[in-house]
Amino acid sequence: LALADVKRYTLQLRQREAHFRQLAHTDPLTGLANRAAFTAALEFAIADPDRHLALLFIDLDDFKTVNDQLGHAAGDDLLVAVAGRLKTCIRGEDTVARLGGDEFAILLEAAPSQQVAVRVAGRILEAMRPPFPLQGRHVQVGASVGVTVSQATEVDAVLREADVAMYTAKAHGKGRFELAASSA
Repeated sequence: LALADVKRYTLQLRQREAHFRQLAHTDPLTGLANRAAFTAALEFAIADPDRHLALLFIDLDDFKTVNDQLGHAAGDDLLVAVAGRLKTCIRGEDTVARLGGDEFAILLEAAPSQQVAVRVAGRILEAMRPPFPLQGRHVQVGASVGVTVSQATEVDAVLREADVAMYTAKAHGKGRFELAASSA
């Protein structure tokens, strides 16, 4: 093989490797970080002894109704639109991810306080208020948000705190946020 062929082949391999690495860490539907990438970011944040982080766990309210009434393609379109709105609620250093189904999570780093996390939760709820245009209709979908400003040292514990807070928000009427017991 000529040197030029080897260089071209090496470049193609590097490009494929970068593409596969991106696929492994990106939700294919929304383009957000996926669960694996989010977990890695959370592990990294927790490992920092000077860390100050908050986690918001977001679940769409009545998402199943959209899938049942308009079909899964409309549900996918809604998830993409929600991802776009969530991105408008965060700062550049924050991580937003789709964990699966209609569950999203946001990792706030860089010394967030409970007040910062609550402000972001409020922005999320506000961003969800306008109806979503889907298949020529305007669909109203809310979100329930669990917020934790955690001192836990394990990923599962932090996620569990925010998840429990999110289910508390759903139990108290949906379309709202709740602070985790450890954050209150």
